[in-house]
Amino acid sequence: MSFLIAVHVNEGIVLASDRRVTYTNTQTIGTITVQRIGIHSTNSTNKTFACPNGAGIATCGDASLEGKPITGFIQEMIRTKIDKETPVENIPQIIVDYFNALSTVPDTHFIVAGYSMEEAEKKQLIYKINVKTKTIEPQNTSSQGATWDGEIATLTRLIQNVAVKDVNGNYIDLPFEDILWSYFTLQDAVDFARYAVETTIQTMRFKNVIETVGGKVDILIITPEETKWLQKEEIS
Repeated sequence: MSFLIAVHVNEGIVLASDRRVTYTNTQTIGTITVQRIGIHSTNSTNKTFACPNGAGIATCGDASLEGKPITGFIQEMIRTKIDKETPVENIPQIIVDYFNALSTVPDTHFIVAGYSMEEAEKKQLIYKINVKTKTIEPQNTSSQGATWDGEIATLTRLIQNVAVKDVNGNYIDLPFEDILWSYFTLQDAVDFARYAVETTIQTMRFKNVIETVGGKVDILIITPEETKWLQKEEIS
């Protein structure tokens, strides 16, 4: 499934993801369908991409399409559909149209992040996209915060209010402290994005689950002036 996060602060946007892909094999033998989950995994899959117009795209969900890794399809889409002049706000629909034009539509999610190209005001734009349902959800960037997708359970439980059930069946809220998003600098955003991905990886490592998040962390920084890789695994 993967884990990806976009942290947005006044100075810029940080887009981060893991690199693990886990494959499932489904076979039909007579009238019986056998599904083998997690038969193969790799930690070398690109899930975060930089576009020619400075936007960033991250993906999770179905990682293969038509018997091939979905990475190649995303790279082809960026190469043929997005150029330096493409408005960031057009990218979500480009993604939906591209994947829905294929013979098989994957159950794949995307986060798109960047800035509007209006010179008078560089406005932060973040979208969550589900290509199968053709859903495009603009995220609120009027105040500092974060958006994440994929294997969200670990981070959600860590930073959102949690209640426990007592012996009488009543729920009692545990002490809760907010994340101080409003005080985040760009470095804080980088540190939190890395923390969110690495914590998800390490938590899944010790739980009775298939480790669908893993490998190194790719981190892309997007500011009004430039888009650059802070951390990126390269082919060696």
